[in-house]
Amino acid sequence: MQKINLCAALLLLSFSLFAQTPTDLQFVPKGSICAGVNFSFNSWSKYWEGTTIRENGNVGTVSRRQIGVGCNLGILDRLNFIVQLPYMITAASQGTLKGQNGLQDISLNLKGKYAEIRLGSGKLVLGGNIGFSTPVSKYLVDFAPLNLGSGTTNLSYRQLVGYQIDKGFYVGAKANYTYRSNISSIHRDFYFDQGTAYYSNEVRVDDVLDWVAALGYSDKRILAEVDFNSYNTLGGSDIRTWDPGFPTNNTDFSTLTGRFDYYLSDNGGLNFTIMGGYTLSGRNAGQSVFGNIGINYQFPVWGKQ
Repeated sequence: MQKINLCAALLLLSFSLFAQTPTDLQFVPKGSICAGVNFSFNSWSKYWEGTTIRENGNVGTVSRRQIGVGCNLGILDRLNFIVQLPYMITAASQGTLKGQNGLQDISLNLKGKYAEIRLGSGKLVLGGNIGFSTPVSKYLVDFAPLNLGSGTTNLSYRQLVGYQIDKGFYVGAKANYTYRSNISSIHRDFYFDQGTAYYSNEVRVDDVLDWVAALGYSDKRILAEVDFNSYNTLGGSDIRTWDPGFPTNNTDFSTLTGRFDYYLSDNGGLNFTIMGGYTLSGRNAGQSVFGNIGINYQFPVWGKQ
């Protein structure tokens, strides 16, 4: 048996990447759409039980594969609406636990640019993103580490700040607070958590704060970026020794990721993106290797192009 609710973390950190994500300061022009499909993977054989690193031969290597579709609509040059929907497949390399597969959580995001201020040899850009996500299928939630998602409905706000030098190099910072609803129904009517017995199938989970520091380069054809990501659950319990994980676990981790986008033309059309990363430290989380590849197409729909 093993652990964690890492699927929620994957969603919040937007590992299902496609061009112009909810977490960056790239925008699709007014009247255009950028639609894409991507494949993501995440796997780990070691995990942190509390702050103790462990391996568990009953599950071996836990893997998650995801096929995602997304669409970004340019309402205005500075205002985009983004929809994402992933299909998730989970598996364990050893033991008797059978993985799940199915649709996970749909996410809706409204991303805007507030200001673009000339400052020295570059420009300071301020933006934000309001996000909403909720499950679209009745997957098992209390089935860590092979659950498809967290089972919560989430509302979040992400503040985006970037400074781009005229020659293309930039630095950025992003901070996101996510309110998570209770899990309305797990598949049992009794559970034990933090020394207390609960006769209920409703579970309260804590909210999440995550932040990212980014360094990169971009022009009309490429984007290359390195990110340090920190994800913090604002409360919760540690996984009990050799127990499966539970939705109330205090899941914290930090990751280092790299992203590269390539556009075939200066004015939309095809775009390819690739991303990879590694979990540097954690608490009640897997020490995972993860990655993503995607293909996207941007095209005009209405208005002056």
